[in-house]
Amino acid sequence: MSSHDPIPIEPAAPEELRELAESAARLGGNLARDSFGQRQQVTLKDDRSEVTEVDLAVQRAIVAHIRAQRPQDTFIAEESLTPSPQSPASNLQSSISNRQSICWVIDPIDGTRNYIRDLPLFTCSVAAMIGGEPVAGAIYDPVHGVMYSGARGGGVLLDGAPVVLAERRAAIPRDPDRKLFVGIPSARREATRQLVLHAVEEHVVRNFGSAALHLALTAVAQLDAAVMGNTRLWDIAAGCLLVSEAGGVATSPDGKPVFPLDISHYAGEEIPVLAGSPEAHARMLRDIGVS
Repeated sequence: MSSHDPIPIEPAAPEELRELAESAARLGGNLARDSFGQRQQVTLKDDRSEVTEVDLAVQRAIVAHIRAQRPQDTFIAEESLTPSPQSPASNLQSSISNRQSICWVIDPIDGTRNYIRDLPLFTCSVAAMIGGEPVAGAIYDPVHGVMYSGARGGGVLLDGAPVVLAERRAAIPRDPDRKLFVGIPSARREATRQLVLHAVEEHVVRNFGSAALHLALTAVAQLDAAVMGNTRLWDIAAGCLLVSEAGGVATSPDGKPVFPLDISHYAGEEIPVLAGSPEAHARMLRDIGVS
């Protein structure tokens, strides 16, 4: 085998990938927490969003942690599109295109604007994708020490324990006309304009500054729904899996599926999302005339 030949793909069960996603997210989140509240060197990316040296250090640590166990896998991360060392950059597209290969999608600090302002609301998100769909993921809130995770077919875990959604929803009024509790985006986008306006005018809204956290809270029924407009793959991959595993629905704002996604050609484009319980998701689409 030459130095440029790909390493044979090693299959992994979704639960194994969930465990690795959990350990990677915990590692990254704790590194971010250790530097939280300290003076950060902040620069602006091309899209004018902020990034710190901690974002970059956390991302490097997560990639190294996963590569130590799965050197054949590829990566898409917020601060770079990262091939595996055994797959030269020119081979990244073909490597990701293999429907059995695993691509890790990483957001080292989701909520960087909160982070640099000492606002303790940020997460570390790690997902494993196969064939353009998330199969395992973890979202870690390091300040509060809360881990949300899941694997395809395995439901949602909260700090390692299965989430019993029926118990969580028992305290919520069953009135079909009650106001929903909806997470809304920080940035205004045309794709989600009607959904956001409807949420603001008709429901109770919150914005925590982390799309991954909004999705995690939706998965465990602490939010009924979440609308996201300027999110990228790394913001939503783990969270959409969690919503789905919780029995919820995550689609584009017009109700069309988000996944599978051709990640071999993904270059950081925005992926707007509407996620929620089946009832909340259907109600929001119906009320704005989509379904």
